[in-house]
Formats: sequence, C-alpha cells, structure tokens
Amino acid sequence: MAIRKIKIVLIEDSATMRAFYKQSFQKGGFDVLEADTGNKGWELICDEQPDLVVLDMMLPDTNGFEMLKRMKNFDFAKDIPVMVLTSVKDIQNIHKALQLGANYYSVKGQDSPEKIMNMIYKLLKKAMEKKGTTITSTPAQ
Repeated sequence: MAIRKIKIVLIEDSATMRAFYKQSFQKGGFDVLEADTGNKGWELICDEQPDLVVLDMMLPDTNGFEMLKRMKNFDFAKDIPVMVLTSVKDIQNIHKALQLGANYYSVKGQDSPEKIMNMIYKLLKKAMEKKGTTITSTPAQ
C-alpha cells in the first residue's frame, strides 16, 4: 500500500509569509500547495481536495469569510479542516470565522511555529478519525 503525504493548501497573499509557512510545513513532512489569492486557493481545493487548508482572511480578490462559506457549501470541501492564520485580530472577526467553519484561528505572530504545527496535527488527526482513518505518528519537527 502506497503512503501519500498529507496535503495542505496554503492561501496567503504575502510572499514572505507564504514562504515561511511553506518551509515550516514541509519540514513537518507535509506536501504544501500554495496560492496567493482566494480564487487560486479555491482552484487548488477543488483540484487537489487537500487534507487541510491554511487560510489568510485578507486576500486580494476575496476574503477568508467568503472562502469559508464557499467551502461549507460543497460536499467535497465542507469537512476539510481550516486553520485561519491572519493579522486580523478583531474579536468579532474571530467569532465570525469560527461560526463559518474555521477550526482554529491564529493571529500571525501570536502562536509559535511549534504550536501551529501541533494544532495542524490535532486538526488532521480529528478529521481523519472522523473518516475512520488515523495518523500513526506526529510529523517530524
């Protein structure tokens, strides 16, 4: 039986932040697909059906709220865990994102890369257990 890497779609318009998170996630053993706009991110989600989405809220062509709504309206995407990583720290936006289906909300710079990786692992583990599959070990740190 072939083992595939866990796929993460990273939707972030800042090239610097995208490169930082991509490198961190790849070091963790994940296959990272990246998009700099919401529409490109949606195309990746549709084409790749990733295991997890990391989503910025402020994107040039759409916003994170619209992406969350879009994901929850399609059967193939509604159960994909979403981690919001954004500079938007307004409590109303946090509540709105969580109500729209985000599984975790982190303000950039608030959580350490290790904490983010641990949360990704927890979200993936929970999603896979829901599907009846499991992750047998944590990604390499």
